[in-house]
Amino acid sequence: MANFNIPYEIEREGQIDFFDNYSIPYSDDASILIDNTDGVYNGNILEFKLTINNLNKTLFQAIKYLSKMRIKGQSVPATILLIDLNSTTVYVYKSENYRVDIHKVYTGAASKDNEGFVAGNYEMKLDYSDIVQSAQVKKILKGQKKYPDEMFIPVDIDENCIVGWAERYYSEKPKASKGDFIGDDTGTAVKVTGEIREPRHFKGLINAYTGKSNEKFKYLMDCLNDRLSKKDLGAFYTPVLYAKKAVELVRIAVDRVPDENDYIILDRCAGTGNLEDALIGEFDKKGDELIGHCVVSTYEYYEYKVLQERIGDKVRDIIPPSEANVVYENGKVTNADALSEAFINNPIIRQYVDDPKCTIILFENPPYSDSTGYTHTNNEGKRQKNCNDSFVRSQFKTEIKKFGSAQASANELSNLFIWSGFKYYLRQPTDSYVVFSPVKYFKSMTLVNNKFLGGYLFNRKFFHATESAISCILWSNEFDNPTTWDIDALNIVNNDLVKENRLHLVRAYKSIAELQDKRPVIGGVPTTVVTEANGNPTSYVPFKGRQPIWSEDIIGYMEFARLTFSQLNQFLTRCNCLKGLKKSEGFHLRKDNYIEMLPGYCAKLFPADVWYEKEVYSTTADGGKRYIKDKQFLKSCLIYTCLSTQNKCLSFDGSDGRRYQNELCFDNSIRTPLALSDLIKFAKQKETALDDEEKTLLEVWEKIIAAARDTAKYNFEYNYGVYQISNELNTYQTIGTGKNKKNVYDYPELNGYLDTLRTMLKAYYKSHITEKMFKYELLK
Repeated sequence: MANFNIPYEIEREGQIDFFDNYSIPYSDDASILIDNTDGVYNGNILEFKLTINNLNKTLFQAIKYLSKMRIKGQSVPATILLIDLNSTTVYVYKSENYRVDIHKVYTGAASKDNEGFVAGNYEMKLDYSDIVQSAQVKKILKGQKKYPDEMFIPVDIDENCIVGWAERYYSEKPKASKGDFIGDDTGTAVKVTGEIREPRHFKGLINAYTGKSNEKFKYLMDCLNDRLSKKDLGAFYTPVLYAKKAVELVRIAVDRVPDENDYIILDRCAGTGNLEDALIGEFDKKGDELIGHCVVSTYEYYEYKVLQERIGDKVRDIIPPSEANVVYENGKVTNADALSEAFINNPIIRQYVDDPKCTIILFENPPYSDSTGYTHTNNEGKRQKNCNDSFVRSQFKTEIKKFGSAQASANELSNLFIWSGFKYYLRQPTDSYVVFSPVKYFKSMTLVNNKFLGGYLFNRKFFHATESAISCILWSNEFDNPTTWDIDALNIVNNDLVKENRLHLVRAYKSIAELQDKRPVIGGVPTTVVTEANGNPTSYVPFKGRQPIWSEDIIGYMEFARLTFSQLNQFLTRCNCLKGLKKSEGFHLRKDNYIEMLPGYCAKLFPADVWYEKEVYSTTADGGKRYIKDKQFLKSCLIYTCLSTQNKCLSFDGSDGRRYQNELCFDNSIRTPLALSDLIKFAKQKETALDDEEKTLLEVWEKIIAAARDTAKYNFEYNYGVYQISNELNTYQTIGTGKNKKNVYDYPELNGYLDTLRTMLKAYYKSHITEKMFKYELLK
């Protein structure tokens, strides 16, 4: 059957006749394979069975597929075809008749647990071996392209499917905003009719949402931001379990309030109120409900609307207090911009901050995004930068040197919120701040030098973000200057909080960049050979900054910088790295001391396997160069660097006529590279002799290079490293599409050895390098 993938168990039995001969052409508007279905074509969903013994079960399986399609924002076919191949029978059902079932949410495989479903009567039963009835089947398969309402059924929008339809909307309309999609029909200052309330792009595919407000989507609002707004707002949903755990810290803060004082719980970035929702039903020692002491605000208009409807009648104040007070611009409530001077001086807030008999408790999950590098479109259609010139940012920059941090830290919104919280709102020793944020603001930036009263590490995975650690800390407004913190790491497992570790965090001071070789290159010759950070040679155009040079002494260009981990702060290439030269970052790696530089580079490659190791540790120079005396450690870093794919050193012929051989590899096919010569020296010394694990690693390497020499593209004039072998010689073909897509390697033996090496190398770092990284304070 041309261009149509039949399930293998059907094809194996050779039962295809009509459907084998009926060619269905593939086109962009008629995707055949969707998820695990047997086929979706022209408004039909097809379910093939060798024999259908139970129409109820088979139909229910198809309905489950339709349910998943609705949830994922896929058009739901109007017709269901159940095909019994042995009896050449097609049963035709209308999806509309099962609307209620399609709008339910099912778990597990669609083909399982289908007993108990009662199907209605089918619309038609056709025998496709009959010439007349086969013509009817073909007519159904052809569909009615001019009338999409006949091909698909319009589905209802609810909290289960709105994210899927939103993602599809932004994918198909990349210039659209969240206002275009979700809109709002309750505003008085502004009325925006979105796609879900008046379908235009999805006309005939979704029904108009008629709910009175968007409150129903309160937990999903941050997911609905288009890509630009997501970067702007840095919005992340606070999981209920983590919000409730954070309330334990709020209760400690409330208990610190002097008996004679009033207090407020201030959240300047409340979003849709997830944190505050966790305060409902919580009471202080006087019997007051904590939510009644909250003062909340949010910058995003649609979130403001939900916040107002959700808890507006429960909190003490909301800023602005009503729709009539909203100053709306580009989807934002500009008079709720917490980084503006006007917000700091807002009279609602000032009445509490200026009252010595009122205790201030900040309770916030600030946005974590970078406030530079993104733009928005203004009312005139012009692209403009956002947040760069906020009042808080400008004031923070005047004090940034106090925190031992780079100017770039003024771009991170979380830093601005935390700094301004202490600067403008907390005044008394009994004031407190409960804040969610990555640990670097107190661990390496010294943005906070206050008394630590408790806290947790949470898994950021559950905040609609990548898996890593985010702290939730209770700070007292008292100077303490702590240097260590013991914090429990709490994960969410089976909808419950589970303690997975207790971490001992240590303050980091000096950037690891202080270990870099800053000596000038003596006798360097100007050249035009430069590489990208991925190691590949690239064209040279004269630029300002450092200029590319060549020297017999230079074997690479290396960068390991800053306290934090980032691919942007580390690279290793064979020669002048264009990015490093232009930004005056990194240094030339030289023969006389390159081994001493490798531990600094390897520190940046720390393999964080679990979430609570990510965004927790720092790379530092706090221990100086004590590690240089540990020859075993130097040898381990040499082995790891030369076998790691993060080492982007290549062998290549430069545009200056020179051949650049990789010196940081163990391939001696042409000549013995420097790294191999030094490894041999280590191996010959008793104190640095190779152990069994290292010998096994090198045995796998020998298998890799032997297999590499048998590949078609192997150049017998080059010395190869693992990265170059992986990228240039380990070739493959990609077959299939979607979930069926896979790579078929031309040299499976080579690919297998490379996979084995990666696994072994990760274990080697843990067994030979990790402990000493912390011992010598390269990691803290």
